[in-house]
Amino acid sequence: MVVKKAAPIFANKEDSNFREALKLYDAKQYKKALKLVETNLKKNANHAESLALKGCANYQLGHKDEAEPYILKAVGKGPDNYLVNHLAGIYYRSVENYPEAAKWLKAANDNGSPNKPILRDLSFMQTQIRDYKNLKDSRQQFLEHQPGYRANWTAVAIAHHLNKDYASAVSTLTKIEGIIKDHLTDADAYEQSECVLYKNSIIAEAGDYAQALKVLDEDEDQIRDQLSFLEYKAKYLMLLGSKKEASLIYRTLLKRNPDNMHYYNLLEASLETLDKPIEFRLKLYERLASFYPRSDPPKFLPLTFVPASSPLFEAKAREYIIPQLTKGVPATFVNVKPLYKDQKKLKVIESIVVDFYNKEASESSNPTIKLWTTYFLAQHYLYLNNLTKASEHIDAALKHSPTLVELYIIKARILKHEGKILEASEVMDQGRKLDLQDRFINSKTTKYLLRANKVNEAIDCISLFTKLDEDAVNGCKDLHVMQCNWVLVESAEAYSRMYKDFEVKLEELRKAGPAEGEEESFKELENDLIENIEIYKGLSLKRFQAVVKIFKIFFNDQYDFHSYCMRRGTPRDYVETLKWEDKIHATPIYTRVLKGLSEFYFDIHESLATKKTEEEPVVIKKNNKKLKKLQAQATKKRAELISKVESEKEDADPLGAKLLQDLTNDKDIIERLFELFKPLIQEGSGLILTWETLYRIYLIQGKYVLALQAIKSLNKILNPYGSENKFKTIGKKVVELSETSKNDDNANAAIVKVIEKGLISAFPDFENGNILEVYTQ
Repeated sequence: MVVKKAAPIFANKEDSNFREALKLYDAKQYKKALKLVETNLKKNANHAESLALKGCANYQLGHKDEAEPYILKAVGKGPDNYLVNHLAGIYYRSVENYPEAAKWLKAANDNGSPNKPILRDLSFMQTQIRDYKNLKDSRQQFLEHQPGYRANWTAVAIAHHLNKDYASAVSTLTKIEGIIKDHLTDADAYEQSECVLYKNSIIAEAGDYAQALKVLDEDEDQIRDQLSFLEYKAKYLMLLGSKKEASLIYRTLLKRNPDNMHYYNLLEASLETLDKPIEFRLKLYERLASFYPRSDPPKFLPLTFVPASSPLFEAKAREYIIPQLTKGVPATFVNVKPLYKDQKKLKVIESIVVDFYNKEASESSNPTIKLWTTYFLAQHYLYLNNLTKASEHIDAALKHSPTLVELYIIKARILKHEGKILEASEVMDQGRKLDLQDRFINSKTTKYLLRANKVNEAIDCISLFTKLDEDAVNGCKDLHVMQCNWVLVESAEAYSRMYKDFEVKLEELRKAGPAEGEEESFKELENDLIENIEIYKGLSLKRFQAVVKIFKIFFNDQYDFHSYCMRRGTPRDYVETLKWEDKIHATPIYTRVLKGLSEFYFDIHESLATKKTEEEPVVIKKNNKKLKKLQAQATKKRAELISKVESEKEDADPLGAKLLQDLTNDKDIIERLFELFKPLIQEGSGLILTWETLYRIYLIQGKYVLALQAIKSLNKILNPYGSENKFKTIGKKVVELSETSKNDDNANAAIVKVIEKGLISAFPDFENGNILEVYTQ
């Protein structure tokens, strides 16, 4: 790359002031720096360096709205000035606009900046925006500047790895190992071990398992993580067909951790017993159970492959279940639940437990045996959705031991399945009060209270385990600080249900109309309902947006690891972190938030499309005394509510009213929704929610070709194995897309034809005109 000659700077009379201001800025004395550059700008309003530094200083002093105009003006005046470029990069990094930051830091380097650490900062930006192609060059240039630090070599290797240039990555790691091998100390042992294992994982990822095994054996004495060493070696031996040697290693791994079920499966694969007769496999597990008598997997796994029709299954199931019921293991049902996917095994297990309940348990002198068997059966019938029998068993258990917390959890769960969510929350709360120090039951109670729309009670409940400020009414602020997403999402959904309930009540009230002589009370009630709708709608939106902000923090937090993991020598964990971050928006909790927000956005868009005017509180004429009293009561009530729902100290919009208003006034609300869902095109391509929502967005925006692609993607998810299932939702969308595109006067005629041909090609039944009759699943 040809580097431009550095643009001449510090050539004017203002240079002395600017140099001093730059030193003050680096020392974080922003006010003094700002004062000096303002002096410069009074004399020379076009001094680009001073303009850029003024923008950065304004941002650091909190004048964020005033900062960017100065940055833009500076880069306009001196686009080839590396110092201006660098300051612009610093500013955009501060505002977390990483693409722009990368652009200007690269410009600073290209324009001949002698400040080589810019390359390090540039590499951080490029990793953040996943610009791996240019990352390789930045890391390599910085390595050439500072070859004496191992972290820089590791960083170059990672850049090659992320570009799938495995040979270069391995070569880089091997080269630095050769350079430092005679200079390693005990303090370097962990980093050396991690880098050796990282190099080995890259060789394996390239598909050269023989070489990976060879290098692994050569580096054995340098590896401190023996667990990873053994797992890697066993994996390579399996892939290379040396199953006997692999089986010996899996036996060693079982000695280290006999409760790891995965090791047992891999041991069987290495011994090639998966296709052997059941009796042969059972002998293997009986022998393993004798070696590890306190481990659960060798007792449970035979139940997964022995068929229910075999007498051996009943015998083994009895051997597994009855001792646990006798000992009073609360997790007995959870342990056998995976077997319930096979209905025949479910029936055998039911007969075993019912028989034990009617005979041994009832006749036993130990009453707890019957109690835990009853507890098992309550969960069993709940799984079968036989709520009557489930209730009978859990009530019997509660009558026997009314102080056992686990029983209240199952009782509440049964009530929830019966649709009695309010009663379920009360029962769960009864159980919580039996053990106020149990965080699990506290969290379960909070969840049930939120599902029952008792938001204030739920927050008070979870607040028992949060840190409270001196003036805090509850732990709401702390829940935001701790990023307790599940509580925030459940709260948002509860508020959403509450405002929808109030909307139904308002509609019913208006439909009924005021009774004769009750006009004033009618208007008061109408006003209260409208106010509650606005409050809970705003709170729901605010809680959803709080989780969006938290996930933005999660994504931005990876920035610190681009340097930290290099210094600490943890390249394997670093690469795994990047992979996790690449899927962060497809996590279940975040997709729940997107689903809730999409309902908000679509509802607002539809209300604007139908020109529904915003509900305005009705003005009620009253005498001054009565009016003042009502206003005082309303103000007091509002202040109490704000104190309970504030998400941060001195929250400027505690009820989300401004957030809701801004969203309602946003003319590009559908485009805002698309920006939220855009990451899911890559990260959540296998989610139904992604394509259902994007289809609706594209349809509203008139992007019919993209809407067609969304339908095709949705159909692939619903038919993952190439099956020809014909789902009603697909049929409706096909017809809707066809009719909408045809009726759109603004649509290009050629596009409409493309849509018709595309629909016929993808869904042949559409051409016959009976797609809605065929697509009925």
